Amino acid sequence: MTTLHIVRESAFTTNDFVQCLQTVKDNDCIVFTDDGCYNLTHPCIEQVSVRVELKAISEHVNARAVNLTNTKATAITMNELVALTFQADRVITWQ
Repeated sequence: MTTLHIVRESAFTTNDFVQCLQTVKDNDCIVFTDDGCYNLTHPCIEQVSVRVELKAISEHVNARAVNLTNTKATAITMNELVALTFQADRVITWQ
């Protein structure tokens, strides 16, 4: 993994996720936290390459009643997010 992108805001209210999509490269990882979890249901999620890992903080997804079943994302814990930050070459937070 080269870059870990942490997306905290919804594309329904800001353009942060769209900007993230313009910079993401193959083998990057996008983690959705907070209101960023809503992006899993946003139409622009279809622009994400199959070579990009999608993850979402399970507590944040549950708090926003977002269903991961029909998405390409996997649920992770906050501890797993911390571990990902150490594995990445760089981390960008979109907020």
